[in-house]
Amino acid sequence: MLIQFLTLPILIASNVNLYVVSFLPVITLATYFAMGPGAYLYIIHNMYDKNWKEKAMVMPYLIIYSIGMSVNNTVAVLDAVLGRKNEFLRTPKYGIVKNTDDWRAKAYNLPFSQTTLLELFFGIYGILGIFIAIFSGNPIWVPIIALQTIGFLYIACLSFSHTRFKRGDSKIVYTKTKEEKMADIIHKLAMAGIVAIICFGAYSSYTGYQNDVYPMDQSIGLFDRIMASSEPKTIIADINAIKGFIPTEGNAVWLFPTETTNFSRIQADLDVMEASAVKTSAVPRDSSAFHTGMMDISLRAEIIQGNMMDIVPYMYASVSNILFTCVWIAAIIGIFTILKRKKQHLESFDKSNGV
Repeated sequence: MLIQFLTLPILIASNVNLYVVSFLPVITLATYFAMGPGAYLYIIHNMYDKNWKEKAMVMPYLIIYSIGMSVNNTVAVLDAVLGRKNEFLRTPKYGIVKNTDDWRAKAYNLPFSQTTLLELFFGIYGILGIFIAIFSGNPIWVPIIALQTIGFLYIACLSFSHTRFKRGDSKIVYTKTKEEKMADIIHKLAMAGIVAIICFGAYSSYTGYQNDVYPMDQSIGLFDRIMASSEPKTIIADINAIKGFIPTEGNAVWLFPTETTNFSRIQADLDVMEASAVKTSAVPRDSSAFHTGMMDISLRAEIIQGNMMDIVPYMYASVSNILFTCVWIAAIIGIFTILKRKKQHLESFDKSNGV
């Protein structure tokens, strides 16, 4: 599931043809839901007969929860394969060792772990995948990506809520110490900082896609229209639009760049296409020169379109985007590190006071 979730947005962003058969997406969605919700409904209908509708009401929550838990389960499987021994941290442990101990006075706090970061990463990755699917003209894949995204974000929210420095309601009157009050303040500030960083990252990703990648996708779409068109004036207008969408110079491919992905050369090729379209528009439409000119334009458009499709993945993985992502992730990890240290300090304080 995680592999499919990770690869689908990448395939869409890379303009890989996912429509080998025109009705393939419909078959994929039908199979996806038939083997999941469909099979679940069939089983509970046979098991509960009269009460199956009541059981079916919890199915959406079950699907979202099970999808979100796939990260934690995958980590557990990898730990088992690698021989690592870790406890299941999602089980509440209140440290009840005496008959006089009250669980309500205990703090149910989970440590900040890499699993929480992974859940958050998959959630944000899913949001970006939804935008990519929509803006690239593949909205049919949005339900699959969105369903998993909701699951990851839901479990991530639970992970955040369970790592709060808090005291449960208790019959025992409990007054927070100065250290605990400070821990609460730090936690709230840290959570606000994480939310702000996530929002800033999402906004930056959206604007980056809109300014850098989306114009490339629009240009690729215009090339399709050029290849299908037989009207020189429309072709000239589309060529001018493409020239405005793409940079005038530079090479987006930073790893082993070639001349085929050089924007200066692409702009020059577009100038040649435009000149050819102007000449073709001046000859009779039923002449061999007109058909030859249109074929030449179509062939050039196909070649340039292929070159631009090679550029698109590098627009996502540009040097600036990689650096920004590293800084963004480092900021979140830094906040988590501060919270973890404060949590450890609070735990040591609790132990020293017999909590």
